[in-house]
Amino acid sequence: MSRISDTHIEEVRTLTDIVDVVSDYVRLKKRGNNFIGLCPFHSEKTPSFNVNPGMGIFKCFGCGEGGDVFHFLERVEGLSFPETVRLLAEQVGVQLPEEDGLDEDTSEREAGYHALRFAARFYHDNLTKSDDGSVARAYLKERGFDAQSIRKFGVGYAPDSWDALLRAAETKNIGPDILAYAGLVVPRKERNGWYDRYRHRLMFPIFSHVGKVLGFGGRILRDEDTPKYINSPETKIYSKSRVLYGLYHGKNAMRHREEAVLVEGYTDVVSLYQAGVQHVVASSGTALTGEQVALLGRYVKTVVLLYDADAAGDRAALRAIDLILAAGLVPYAVQLPDGEDPDSFVRSRGGPAFDAYLRDHRQDFVAFMLAEAGKSGKMDTPEGRAAIQRAVLETLAKINDPLVRESYLRVAAGRMGLPDMQLRPLLEGIMKKRRSKDAHPASPARKSTVETPQNAGTVAPDEEALPAVDPAPPEKFLHFLMLDGGLPIIEYVMGHLAVDEFTSGPSRELAGELVRQYVSGAFDRERILGGAAGEGVRRLAAEVLTHLSEPSMNWERRQGISVPKLSDGPLEAAGSAMVLLRLKHVNRKLDRLQKELYRAQQTGAEMSHLLKEQAELLAWRRAIENREFLSTT
Repeated sequence: MSRISDTHIEEVRTLTDIVDVVSDYVRLKKRGNNFIGLCPFHSEKTPSFNVNPGMGIFKCFGCGEGGDVFHFLERVEGLSFPETVRLLAEQVGVQLPEEDGLDEDTSEREAGYHALRFAARFYHDNLTKSDDGSVARAYLKERGFDAQSIRKFGVGYAPDSWDALLRAAETKNIGPDILAYAGLVVPRKERNGWYDRYRHRLMFPIFSHVGKVLGFGGRILRDEDTPKYINSPETKIYSKSRVLYGLYHGKNAMRHREEAVLVEGYTDVVSLYQAGVQHVVASSGTALTGEQVALLGRYVKTVVLLYDADAAGDRAALRAIDLILAAGLVPYAVQLPDGEDPDSFVRSRGGPAFDAYLRDHRQDFVAFMLAEAGKSGKMDTPEGRAAIQRAVLETLAKINDPLVRESYLRVAAGRMGLPDMQLRPLLEGIMKKRRSKDAHPASPARKSTVETPQNAGTVAPDEEALPAVDPAPPEKFLHFLMLDGGLPIIEYVMGHLAVDEFTSGPSRELAGELVRQYVSGAFDRERILGGAAGEGVRRLAAEVLTHLSEPSMNWERRQGISVPKLSDGPLEAAGSAMVLLRLKHVNRKLDRLQKELYRAQQTGAEMSHLLKEQAELLAWRRAIENREFLSTT
């Protein structure tokens, strides 16, 4: 390859924003003049990876890795220095000297990228500059694609020839073995030569999230040709399960909106982007994968699925929902009107109308699952309804955040016309089985786990090995009321609280045992006191029944909250104890947030997201103090 001059290298360095580049791999937060995040080069839980935009460098104080933007991309993508410079030059618009072929020192992978870039230019030039491309230009004009979109997405045309790319590549010293490595040519049956994989097709380059050409999708231009699309085969460069078409172009819009729209085809992406709906991607001719969802998770919190209203579309959407939830993202499903696809909809009605339709017609996953079951007749029989209820719970179990999971459980219970207490033990049983299945057989060492409402219920199954945390007084008071009052009080308390809201260990286990007894319809205090539910549970039950103390009156003096007393009626006392328990959780979050705000104020870091979270928590605390959660069931 031709040598890149020092002048060009410095021009690329100067024009490249290292924060933008690193943000494609790391979620960064501003802290003072720098940005911090979790290091992509080693495993860590506390951010030690720093980016200094003023100096254009990064440094990890955990593993020691550091350098400039070129070194970062070399390390994270496994590229050579010249490949890194060329990749960044394309992004910032610096014209480098034309590559004059490959030299002896060029690696096979680097040569493959070179061949793919050459092919992308070759196809694009054939579309925009040659007479042969007139048919493809006419097709694009008919579909409404403008010149800017064609150029931005690098759309091209593969000539109606068996060896047009082969011959053009030969003039640039790119041999057939490298073209085959990149998935661009196919060996002849007689094994005495090669021919172009793509012929007389509209070509869509598939870019990585940082703009490298990885492969192509080729669409027919003649109705009699088959198949409709030919996609690049799996190569050492291109793995379709790890790539999303349109991500490179739409990632900034996704970051801004914290949402991605997932569609089916290349033309859908280009058409929507052209209409102003830029937070859109397609799964590159494959069912959505966990790797693709993880890639989206770098940019968004919500994924909107556009699905076909048929059995195959339903199955694909359900599978995608499971993957999205497991990744900690929020899925919604949208079905377009009959006879419409994203391309036809946006061409006839425009981008703003498409955005409005997505906003007004999105379904959360519970509504989607129940609606699809209803349309297919699965809700018409008792066994069918039971199967759907189990399917909803299996999906709920994939949600890691206990508060989100609890909210959706209540939504599901309401829509299925069932008490959430009936569903909660079933859900916990599913989660317990899943944790047991996923657990490692043995662990030589274990790091301590600090229990907070954010990770309650998601602790590993060997949690009993940890020192037990003494339950808070409101919890002990609730346990006394339930053990003393039996099924009616258990129904009242556990109808308003989740098991996860009790302190990990015996307290949570006792709450779970009481729920199981309620569901069975048989309250058995002696079973608990006899140790059948575990020694820790037995000790806690004995303690609260024999040495119960009322919660401190300090709560009433400081917060104006009625403290539960043994002299109160059981329902009033239980309500006051539940208020105290939930206030304990929200105040702990507010205390932690106040410390983060103080640190941000001292360092000059961005505080808007922290202030927004604080406002939401304060509103939540007011709702708890007003006992609003007790009046909703």
